[in-house]
Amino acid sequence: MYQVRIFTLRDGTKREIKIEEGMNLQDELKKAGITELDIFQMQLVIYDNM
Repeated sequence: MYQVRIFTLRDGTKREIKIEEGMNLQDELKKAGITELDIFQMQLVIYDNM
């Protein structure tokens, strides 16, 4: 099982990152190369390795 965070930005584009264990929101933003002001919506998707 792994988790992916999808950021929808204010300009309509999307950024997707795989979340690693122990990451906080600031780490996720740094990995995606965005700031909190860029975000319109966030979504967490959990994939199950079946």
